[in-house]
Amino acid sequence: MPTAFERPPSSLAARGRWALGAGLAIALLALVLPRATGVPWASTWSVVSAVPAIELVALVVLWGLGLLSHTITLTAALPTLTHRRALTLSLTGSAVANVLPLGGAAGIALNHRMVRQWGYAAEEFAAFTLITNIWDVLVKLALPLAVVPVAALATGTALGGALGPAILAAAVLAAACLLTIVVLARPATAAYAGRLLDRGADRALRLTRSSCQARPGQALVALQARCSSLVRTRWPRLSLGMVLYTALLFALMWSCLEATGAGLTPAAVLAGFAVERLLTLAGLTPGGAGIVEVGLTGALLALGGSPTAVVAGVLLYRALTYGLEIPVGGAGLAMWLWHRHRLPRRCATREPGS
Repeated sequence: MPTAFERPPSSLAARGRWALGAGLAIALLALVLPRATGVPWASTWSVVSAVPAIELVALVVLWGLGLLSHTITLTAALPTLTHRRALTLSLTGSAVANVLPLGGAAGIALNHRMVRQWGYAAEEFAAFTLITNIWDVLVKLALPLAVVPVAALATGTALGGALGPAILAAAVLAAACLLTIVVLARPATAAYAGRLLDRGADRALRLTRSSCQARPGQALVALQARCSSLVRTRWPRLSLGMVLYTALLFALMWSCLEATGAGLTPAAVLAGFAVERLLTLAGLTPGGAGIVEVGLTGALLALGGSPTAVVAGVLLYRALTYGLEIPVGGAGLAMWLWHRHRLPRRCATREPGS
């Protein structure tokens, strides 16, 4: 058995990133959040524990409705995918992303194995992943642009300080998203980008003296054709699912803050929600843990919320949208693995011709 010093560097690097990300998340939640807000954990827990059980059940139901609405987008991006399987993909991918730094890539890899077992081609999953992520990012980027002027007028608060970093991040992500859309918008653009990729790949192969014959340009052209067809015929369902999902998440955040008595107007909560949507794109900690809580709390306090109630409401919201996804998604993954291991045995014991 190899010792710890004999592990591959990639494994050690992954473990190091996990340790750094988890440590940062713990430090932000345990140290930075209480000191920055002046709210000790005991006061936060007393507010959360005072929320009636019936309200907690209603919040969980609202969380579940949001996940179900998201399956409208997922099933639109992968034809013949059922809503049950789409929900399994969503929960298991989120569970992995929420426990690993940069876990989004690990969640995508897991989802790829799942859909391949269900009979989908790799090209179909590539288009599915690209389209759903573009729609998700576009919605998260559109929120600040729509929310900032409305919330500023409604609350009479200067939101530049609270939303400035979020707007800057939105601009960077918008540029990357726009570049992807431009490349995939037309076959000619995809073909040109594909030729550039092929030239780069050829140079890399010559430098490494490799004999690999992979042509990324051809794959990009094929991906453009598939994505273009899906978007052209299914954009209403893609958009409907994301709009419903986002609206239900906003309703969930507002309900959590109302349950803890934060005393914020809907416009202020909407501004905070826009910040939270952008902060979830951060991959420095598992699922943005710590970063989202501190950033969202700071924005809501700047908008006039009661400190103890705001911290309690934010943690309650994150317990549902981040914490609850881990055990529920883990259970879904365990069921998928169980069915996966049972399938070969069922096929092996089946009589020929049955």
